[in-house]
Parts: sequence; structure tokens; C-alpha cells
Amino acid sequence: MNETYRLQKIRNLGVRLQELELVSLTPGKSYTSAALNFLFADHELERPCGLPLEHTLKTLGEAIMAKRKVRFSSLDADAVIDFFCRLYRVH
Repeated sequence: MNETYRLQKIRNLGVRLQELELVSLTPGKSYTSAALNFLFADHELERPCGLPLEHTLKTLGEAIMAKRKVRFSSLDADAVIDFFCRLYRVH
């Protein structure tokens, strides 16, 4: 999946999170940013700034594996997006 498609999927996740009233969009913020902020806060992590999206998502993947005791050697950026899209039922 390329970065544009990843951003679109994360944006769709942000829209879904707002529909579920888990996030509220503040003026000047994007759905993508709101989704990432929510996911990092939900896993009690500080969101890394200034890093590529792929690295940011891999950081989140490590938290998923630790918190949920998932038995994978690693989760790539696409697997992290797919995990949350399935969890919150984003199409």
C-alpha cells in the first residue's frame, strides 16, 4: 500500500472514530491527525513527531503486540492500519 492510500485509510478511520464519538475534530485538525492522536493516546504512547508515516505506524504496531500479547514478530504499517480498520469496522 502506498502512503497516499495509507493516509486515506487512516482518514476513514478518523471519520469512523468521530461517528462513534470517540474523537471530536477541533478546527484546523484533520481526521487523519485525530485518528493517529486517538490511537496513540489509547495505547498510552506519545505520538512521534517528524517521523515518516511508516515508522509511526510500526511504533503503534509494537504497542499493539505488547498490549494485546499478539504473537507476531512484527506488524508492518499496512497490518497496523488493517488491524484498526477491522477493530472499528471501517471499510
